[in-house]
Amino acid sequence: MRSRPTYAPGTLPIMDFSIRPAHADDADRLGEVHVLAWQWAYRGLMPDDLLDSLRPKSRGRAWRSWLEGDAHEDFAAWVAEVDGEIVGFASSSIARDTDLRAHTAELLSIYLLEPFLGAGIGHALLIEVEEAWRAAGYESGALWVLASNDRTRRFYESHGWETDGSTKLQNLGGGEEGEVVRYTKQLT
Repeated sequence: MRSRPTYAPGTLPIMDFSIRPAHADDADRLGEVHVLAWQWAYRGLMPDDLLDSLRPKSRGRAWRSWLEGDAHEDFAAWVAEVDGEIVGFASSSIARDTDLRAHTAELLSIYLLEPFLGAGIGHALLIEVEEAWRAAGYESGALWVLASNDRTRRFYESHGWETDGSTKLQNLGGGEEGEVVRYTKQLT
C-alpha cells in the first residue's frame, strides 16, 4: 500500500487536484474519508462516542451499495484527488423533500479531509455538482446542514446558498438527533 501524504491543517502547499465521478471501486477509500471527515468536522458538534464509533469498513460497504445503484433517485458522486489519493467527495440526488418544486436536486454530502481545507477543493467540488445539475436540467438545489455547524453554513452562504426557513430534527446515528437547516439555491 502506498503511503499517503500528510499535511498539518493550514500548511498545504499549492497543489494540483482533480475531480472525477466516483466509481464502486472507490468505496473503501470513500468509507475512510467519510469517517475521518465526520470525526474532525463534527467534533464538538456531536457526541464523541458517536464519532468514535464510526467504522470505515461499514461506511465503505454503504458507499459500494450506493455506487452500485442502491441509492436515491439520480444519485451521483464525485471524488477529489490529490496525488492520486481521494481526499474529499460530494454526492447528490433528486431532492427528497416533497415541499420543494420539481426539478430540484439535493446535495447529500460534501466532505474533505481536514488537512485539505483552504485549498479550494471544497469550492471546486461544489461547483462541479452545481454544473452537473444544470447540465441535467435541474432548476434549483437544496441541502441540509447541522444548525450548529457555523463553518459549513458560512461556506454555503459564500457560494450563494440561502436558508429557506425550513428546519427539522434529523437522526444523526447512534440514537442522536440534531437540528438541521435547509438551504436552497436557484441554478437558472
